[in-house]
Amino acid sequence: LLQDQSVKGIVVNFRNITERVLLERQKDDFVSIATHELKTPVTSIKAYAQILLKRLNKEGNTAAATMITKMDGQLNKLVSLIGDLLDVTKIESGRLQMHEDFYSFNDLTREITEELQRTTDDHQVILRLDNDIEIYGDRERVGQVLTNLITNAIKYSPSSKDIFVTTYSHRESVTVHVKDSGIGISKENQQNVFERFYRVSGPENQSFPGLGLGLFISKEIINRQGGKIWVESVKDQGSTFCLSLSIDYRKPLA
Repeated sequence: LLQDQSVKGIVVNFRNITERVLLERQKDDFVSIATHELKTPVTSIKAYAQILLKRLNKEGNTAAATMITKMDGQLNKLVSLIGDLLDVTKIESGRLQMHEDFYSFNDLTREITEELQRTTDDHQVILRLDNDIEIYGDRERVGQVLTNLITNAIKYSPSSKDIFVTTYSHRESVTVHVKDSGIGISKENQQNVFERFYRVSGPENQSFPGLGLGLFISKEIINRQGGKIWVESVKDQGSTFCLSLSIDYRKPLA
């Protein structure tokens, strides 16, 4: 290039980003420490609330027990938000730990579905299981992803009753679809829903709480286990969130 007679000169631009990198690292460290410090007292409050709830139920004080139950529900949301912030800092620093082994995918899906059904009286979570297979991966983390997808389906379907959770068994993989008939996602926003802190804008979505971290974390968890996660949706007609995992992602496909 320098020998080309038509080239009269070259402009080189250097930018020192050391300070920016340091600030980003300090920010991540602060969020990690702050969320960790928040987690301990919140966990203690939750434990005391559960003890108090048992005592009130034993005494037959149903009115007070109902209020404690609602408080416990809000504490669960707070614990979930703190957990999401911790996970994001671990993901960005490469410290998200995975504990992998073989497990029954249908058993996990059934467990998560039954647990989340108890959180809502307004929705029916309908489970449709294909043949069961054992897959290799982090059972707890995949359960975290399923929890997020089903919770979102419930949250974004305020006027729809049925949530369908369906598994499909294949020779070398398993797929699960979580389908709702809620507010849906426009085509232009679908490619962004798995980004960190992204939340779909619009008057319908302003009343829904959340930090926009759940799907970002879910994608990272599934990607680290060699899987795929995606969404199929039509605005105002509902969404189907799907994930696919290999039976054993350590082995190459035949």
